[in-house]
Amino acid sequence: MTPPSSAVAPALLPPNLYSLSPTIHKWCALRCADIVSLTTRGVYFEDKLIHHYLNHPIRYIKLIGLIVSIDTFARRRVYTIDDSSGACIECVALLPLPSPETPQAPPSKPSSSPSISTPQIPWDDISECKVVRILGIVDSYMQVPQLQIVKMGIVGSTDVERKWWDECRGLKDPEMGILGREWVVGREEMERWKRRERRRKAREEEKRGGGRDGRAVKMKMKVGSGSRRREDTERVEEERELASKKIINSQPRSSTINSNPTSTTTSKPNPSRAPHETSPNKPLPRPPIRKRFIPTIVPDLSNYDTFGY
Repeated sequence: MTPPSSAVAPALLPPNLYSLSPTIHKWCALRCADIVSLTTRGVYFEDKLIHHYLNHPIRYIKLIGLIVSIDTFARRRVYTIDDSSGACIECVALLPLPSPETPQAPPSKPSSSPSISTPQIPWDDISECKVVRILGIVDSYMQVPQLQIVKMGIVGSTDVERKWWDECRGLKDPEMGILGREWVVGREEMERWKRRERRRKAREEEKRGGGRDGRAVKMKMKVGSGSRRREDTERVEEERELASKKIINSQPRSSTINSNPTSTTTSKPNPSRAPHETSPNKPLPRPPIRKRFIPTIVPDLSNYDTFGY
């Protein structure tokens, strides 16, 4: 299923959102006819020209096909692949550097992870009329798409080829496949991306340290700490003023005497006291104790000699 050439190409999303794409970092199983129909719209991501299927950015391709020809150039070997989809595509691999003639030089160690510059290919086993499985990065030469081989191997059974065909069909399924419909970024996914970007920028600013931006960040931190210190001082002063007002209001005020003696003032009951008990079983209060004064006659002490003379 290839997009028709007469159809209007869907609008592309901004390149800074390509990291959210489900296809940009995935090995996409595409046929030769699908690879040839990929379009370039002058969009670059991570300094690489990006090809698109609808509005999906495509970078990594998984392909299975038959080798129909092999051409060797100076440092390149071009494999022409046919997968019976109606088109052929060229897959380019960089040849390894020739071994040095001096025997003292140590042998070069194979790289742990394959790449375009050091592809993982069994050079002696690959020949024409063999079915191979290729992992490559999509590129173009003279405006014609081609693959830069990263890894290449011989397909040992038709079961592997059948699984690849099923994967191609499922990837372009209009209902469940990723490439069957346009790529749309939801609002929640956009918010998560914005939060990740803010955290990433904050980490980068922290790593810079003593640079120009680092000094600017430190100055901002100092200004922020000074403003916070002033705010704390003002808040403490406000709390002190409120406390002093509460103390003044809690002090009892002097009672004023009414100038009119005939006027009667009604005192309101104190709500803080409990109401008087009116039950008949309540014991009567004891009468107050009255103090009695007994009159005594004090003699005149001047008539007595108190010092014994």
